[in-house]
Amino acid sequence: MRPERSLKRRIAQAFVLLALTLSAFFCLVSYTAVEVIESEVMDDRLEKIIEVLIAHNLRQGQYVPPPGVRIYVGSDIPTELSDKPPGIHELLLDEREAQALVREKNGIRYAVVQDMTQFEHLEFVIFSSLGVGFITSLLLAVILGLATARRIVAPVTALAEAVAASSPPSTLPGIDTDDEIGILARAFAHRTEELQQFLSRERMFTSDVSHELRTPLTIILGAAELLKTRLNENPAQQEVAERIRRVAAETTERVSALLLLSRAPEKLTRSPVLINSLIRTELERYSPLLTGKPVDWSFKDTDDVWTEARPELVGIAIGNVVRNAFQHTECGEVTITLRHDCIIIEDTGPGLPAPVAQRLFERFVQGHGTSTQGTGLGLSIVKRVTEHLGWDIRFEQPERGGSRFILEFSAATPPLI
Repeated sequence: MRPERSLKRRIAQAFVLLALTLSAFFCLVSYTAVEVIESEVMDDRLEKIIEVLIAHNLRQGQYVPPPGVRIYVGSDIPTELSDKPPGIHELLLDEREAQALVREKNGIRYAVVQDMTQFEHLEFVIFSSLGVGFITSLLLAVILGLATARRIVAPVTALAEAVAASSPPSTLPGIDTDDEIGILARAFAHRTEELQQFLSRERMFTSDVSHELRTPLTIILGAAELLKTRLNENPAQQEVAERIRRVAAETTERVSALLLLSRAPEKLTRSPVLINSLIRTELERYSPLLTGKPVDWSFKDTDDVWTEARPELVGIAIGNVVRNAFQHTECGEVTITLRHDCIIIEDTGPGLPAPVAQRLFERFVQGHGTSTQGTGLGLSIVKRVTEHLGWDIRFEQPERGGSRFILEFSAATPPLI
């Protein structure tokens, strides 16, 4: 799993985003509160002080300002304020932060100056505290988010590991709990039991079919050998008996290979295989399908081509494609071309519609909707066999019509004789 898509990371990111939003909102509210205090409280205080100062001055009385406040009238006003227009000003006075309110009345200029050094220091402390709190909140959110995510994801991880380890459904972690993990565990258990039952039925079916096929094949094989022996004086019929015997023997081997492929494909051994001879065998096997049809077939090869594979499986892959070509081509030709790394089987049959071509290698998908001769399993078996062999099969539709199947493989060096 990519780190940025992990549930743990997303939970931690949610915590950080929440902390960032709340901290930013709190800092904004605090900053606004400080500014309101400065503008409303301090400015209002200066307004009240200057009103009292003007009233005392008009009565020619003395006014003693509050601590931290200085008052100036007329020529006593410092030069820093002498050119300032009426209103509130922030400035440096005697190298100290100050806030001044200047007003004129009856031609007399008044100024009230309040020392803001302490307030500015307090404001700096407040804003610094907010900054430290903001960063600390983010760090705590990261730590808390990771810890919480680890705690939340731990049951899911344990469940995933148990499922990956093929643990019995009844022993899955959290299966007896009433929370979401329990619901998920019970869903996994139910699905696992269904799959196990399905696999068990499929294994039994494969074994039964294999057993039921081997018995008649053995009988056919024995009968063909006996018939061949009794036809020593009739070479033509003896050749037919030999063909029956050979096909029965090859079918027995293929049934065994398919059974092993469905049960334990890793146990299937490989050996150098001459593909040329296997193609000729399959062509001979299925050439009777062209009897009575105006169809010509040709096999083009130049050199011997070898590969590492199980002969029976290679025969199954090639044979199914050749059989389809012979079976569905009513006129024209079928061409089989062997190259050093691929087999090309091309026919002039009806071809395939686009919707069928997209799902051609799925089970029970038939290439010809009107055909009742197939089950839709042949090409799916070819796909499974080629995947096991490490081959690749693809379908193309030639411009002239028909079908083209290409089996790509890795060539091997010929065995030393």
